[in-house]
Amino acid sequence: MKNYLEPDHSKKHPQRIEKLRNLLNEAQCDAFLINHPANLNYYTGYSGDSAYLLLSAAHNIFFTDGRYTTQAAAEIPSSFDLIRITSLSDLCQYIKVNFEIKTLGIDESKLNAGTWIKLRQNLSGKEPVAAASTLSRPRMHKDREEIELLRKAVAIAEEALQKSLPQLRPGISERDLATEIEYQIRRAGGEKAAFPLIVASGPRSALPHGVASERFINPGDIVTMDFGACYQGYHSDQTCTFFLEEPDHEVQKVYRTLYKAQDRGLKALATNITARELDRQVREVLVEAELNKWFSHGTGHGVGLEIHEAPSISQQSLDGYLEQGMVFTIEPGCYFQNRWGIRIEDMIYLGDKGAEKLTTIDKSLANMIIA
Repeated sequence: MKNYLEPDHSKKHPQRIEKLRNLLNEAQCDAFLINHPANLNYYTGYSGDSAYLLLSAAHNIFFTDGRYTTQAAAEIPSSFDLIRITSLSDLCQYIKVNFEIKTLGIDESKLNAGTWIKLRQNLSGKEPVAAASTLSRPRMHKDREEIELLRKAVAIAEEALQKSLPQLRPGISERDLATEIEYQIRRAGGEKAAFPLIVASGPRSALPHGVASERFINPGDIVTMDFGACYQGYHSDQTCTFFLEEPDHEVQKVYRTLYKAQDRGLKALATNITARELDRQVREVLVEAELNKWFSHGTGHGVGLEIHEAPSISQQSLDGYLEQGMVFTIEPGCYFQNRWGIRIEDMIYLGDKGAEKLTTIDKSLANMIIA
C-alpha cells in the first residue's frame, strides 16, 4: 500500500515550469510569486493551500508553513527548494535578503487588498506587478494526461447522475436530489462535487445559478440540473434540463432552439474561430428565433483545475483564436422570470481531430422527458 507521506515525484511536469519561466521576459518581471491554488497544483503538483512559489530565471523556491511542509515535500518536485515560513513577513524577508529583484509578478487574482498592501510595504524597492493572466495562460492548453483526468471527471459525474435519476420524481426536494448526486459522485471515485450543485425546478429553473433549495419538485416541473465532479483536481461541468411530463409547444420550441444553437456552435468550431465569434454564432440562432433577450450570460467558459477559467466565450471576449488543447463549455440558455428556464451545456475539447464533446449524455428533447 502506498504511503502518502513518502515523497512520490513520479508524475511531475518540468516542461510546465519552463514554459512559465520563458514568460518572465514577456511579462517584464524578474520573478513570479504564485499563490493561486490551481496554479500551484499545475506547476508543482501541490494539492494543498497556504503556500507560495517563487520562480526566477534560476530558482524554484516553495514556501509554506508547518502545517503543510510534510505534504509539500511529498508532492512538489525534488528539484525545488522547500522553505518553511510562519507569515507573509517571513516570505518577504527571505526575498529581500536573497534576491536582487526589481519587478515581481504577482498572482493578484487570489490576493485580497490587504495582502497586496502588505507585499508592497514589506518588499520595498521590489515592485509588485499584476501577472495573473500570464501565470494561468499555459493552463489553457491541456496535455494528454489532463484530458484523461477530465474524461474521468465527466464519467464519474455522469455515473452519479444516472444512479440518482430514479429519485427525480415529484415529492423530493431539490436539496435532497443534489445531496444524492454528490453522494454518488463520491461513491464513484470523485473527490467532491465540482461546485455547489444546481437543481432548480419549476419557476426556480429560471434562475441561471439556482443552487438546490428546500423546494419540493412538483408534477410537471421543468428541472434544470447543472452538475460536475472533481477528480484529482480536475473538474467536469454540464447541464441537463429534464421534463416531468411532455412539455407544451412553447417549451419544446425553446428547447429545440437552444439545442440548435449549441449544435451551430459545435459546427462553427470546424474552422479557426475566436471566442467572441463563437458566442455570436450561438447567439445568432436565438436572435433568429427572437429569444436572445432571455439569454442572459455568455456562451461558455474554460474548464480544468478550476470550474471557471480561461478562455471566456462571450460578447466581451478578448480577440484571439480558440486553439488546439483548449477545453470549454457551450451552454446556451433561456430564462423566463418566475416561469421556467432551460439550459443545455456540454464540455468541448479542441483536439487534433477537431471539436469533441467530452460529456456524453444525449440531450435531445426525447431523452430529457421523464414521464
